[in-house]
Amino acid sequence: MKNFFTWLLICIFVLSFSFMLIGCKEEPAPETTTETTATEETAAETTAEETTTTEALTGPLKLFTDKPSWQTGWDAIFAGFKGKTGIDVEMTGYTEIDTYTAAVKTGIPTAEGPDVFTWWSNYKIADLAKEGLLEDLTSLYEPVKDKYNPGILDSFSYEGKVYGAPVLVASWLMFYNIPVFEKYGIKEPKTWDEFITICDTLKSKGVTPIGFTIGGGWTSFFWFQQIFASNYPDVYYAICRGEKSWNCDEVKKTFEIWKDMIEKGYFTDPGVDLGNDIPPMFAKGEVGMTYCGDWYTAFFDSVELKGGQDYSVFVMPSYLKDRPKTVIYEAGPMCISNNAKNKATAKAFIEYWLSDEGQTIWSESMNFVSANSSVPKDKLDSVKQKISADVFGDPNAELVVRFWEATLETITLPACASFDKFVLNPDSYEAVISELDQLSTKAWDEYKGK
Repeated sequence: MKNFFTWLLICIFVLSFSFMLIGCKEEPAPETTTETTATEETAAETTAEETTTTEALTGPLKLFTDKPSWQTGWDAIFAGFKGKTGIDVEMTGYTEIDTYTAAVKTGIPTAEGPDVFTWWSNYKIADLAKEGLLEDLTSLYEPVKDKYNPGILDSFSYEGKVYGAPVLVASWLMFYNIPVFEKYGIKEPKTWDEFITICDTLKSKGVTPIGFTIGGGWTSFFWFQQIFASNYPDVYYAICRGEKSWNCDEVKKTFEIWKDMIEKGYFTDPGVDLGNDIPPMFAKGEVGMTYCGDWYTAFFDSVELKGGQDYSVFVMPSYLKDRPKTVIYEAGPMCISNNAKNKATAKAFIEYWLSDEGQTIWSESMNFVSANSSVPKDKLDSVKQKISADVFGDPNAELVVRFWEATLETITLPACASFDKFVLNPDSYEAVISELDQLSTKAWDEYKGK
């Protein structure tokens, strides 16, 4: 019996010791399975190391633009961004301005609209900002604030905050066909009379002097803007701001000059297309000149015309002889929707866009002069280098904001419809002026009422 109890005590001791060892042993944490895509891994690394955003990046990024023809540049910048973040960009392009405007305005109040979209400056960007529809981008400029001209950023600002990143800063100039000019011994004009002589010479040789269209619903303001703003900039701004009636002598004189040019046959049929028709006509020598923003070089590139060889540019001289060199310009921004579904990714995209790398890619692929002062210009063609020197490099050049941005959005498109009427019937200019005045008065009354 004694032996039995001894054996029992030994068994209890052994079992107790074994349980003690098991209790002291650290048990492993339960296994969890988390699937991480390559995009998410890259995005996490980018968020931590390469951007100032702290939220995880999600995608694909949705971008809307009215500039789908700039595909070469978009593809290049999207590839660069994906290389940095692993995030794809899905672009939706629109060719009709009114359709594009409607798509953006109906989309950005929700998370289903574009994350990022191209837009217009001054009143147009302010209209969206004051409604709380745009993301404030001011902080994204901190790392690069010395590389962007404050004047350009003012065009993208509302109440001291910046809401846009520059897609382009473009001068509006006259493009001319170098072989045609050389064939007929024509030189760049320095005065309005010399310009009119060129038009008459080209017409007498069977060449349409100027490519111009009212197609697309927005281009008809081109020549109104050029004649009016270059001769009467103070009155132009006053009318654009609703401070002066359209029924004034300066507006009437503008329409009379324009009417004379139409009746002399200086322009192409107004039904031609700006992007699809005029460049081939230009390439064939059927058109001698065309007036547009310097972004139009992308359309010439599409028909394999070379700047400095096939075409060049000159600043349009003013009708009035005492006017300084005057150039219309536009600064087109890219914005982030305040309701963007992929807002952190949108911010990362704008950061990349503003960077030296992003702007170099954009500038070189599009042959655009970058708004980032650190981006070299030596790889631009001779035409763009000429623009840099003749416009932005000339301290005496007077820059005037393009009509599209200088006035209210509720005025621009309806005004173009009125200009269309004039182009199709130049004798209607007095009725058109009255129509424009009524349109402006109503739009500004509504704007001030808000």
